Amino acid sequence: MCEHLLCLYSMVSDQTFLYNDTFPVFINNFGEADVILFGLGMDNVEKVECVKELIKLPINTLNIVSPTPLHEFSDLKIKYVDWDFHINVDRFDFNLKGSLYKNIRYRLRQAEKMGYHTRLTKEFTSNHIYILSRHLTQHKFDVWDYEELLSLDKFFREHDHGMIMEAYRGDRLVGFDIIDFLEDNKIMVVPLGIYLESSLTSDFLMYTNLKFARDNGYEWVDVGPACGSAGLRSFKEKWFATPKFKLIVQTLKVKSTQ
Repeated sequence: MCEHLLCLYSMVSDQTFLYNDTFPVFINNFGEADVILFGLGMDNVEKVECVKELIKLPINTLNIVSPTPLHEFSDLKIKYVDWDFHINVDRFDFNLKGSLYKNIRYRLRQAEKMGYHTRLTKEFTSNHIYILSRHLTQHKFDVWDYEELLSLDKFFREHDHGMIMEAYRGDRLVGFDIIDFLEDNKIMVVPLGIYLESSLTSDFLMYTNLKFARDNGYEWVDVGPACGSAGLRSFKEKWFATPKFKLIVQTLKVKSTQ
């Protein structure tokens, strides 16, 4: 599991630990716990044992993210099924030739005419907070997503990895992506995009991210899940992203907090 994701999760939890040195667990003071049941070579028995141990904790809800459903618990409900999307950098045509790149060509030309340019930084400022606040009012998120986004200031203050790919229209900051790197696997991760003007900014930043990945030797760009949004999935697929990892989010009601 990517370090940036674990750090972001830890920002919005009150307790973080690894179960059996394998599965990350995050607990908050409101009686909720989250566990990520991904791991190479891990079988279902180990995952079930992990859940059995976690439900002994003083919590009322356990949220489980895994590549397959767990059928061993009758009260376990599937919240949603998603995919983590990746773009193969080597197969992307940076010359944007052909009909498949028509929409991308048009949007990038529009961005160029409007004076879009980019900057890479590690400093999270009041300008980023301003855009983040506007972004939050325009989109509907679940509670966990809100907490994760609101933790970005703390994330950049407390960790030395992760960077911000900014998009400017003239002198005005109009959006930014959070990027991070999985060096051993040659993967550049783009887990979060926050935009003031999303129509062109998202396309401009996607192309910028892909060029940065290519120029720095990364073979894949992980652009994250579709979050149940048909529009977001369509956007990722327009950029030739393909589903790489299946994500099944299940919820288990453990006990009452009364």
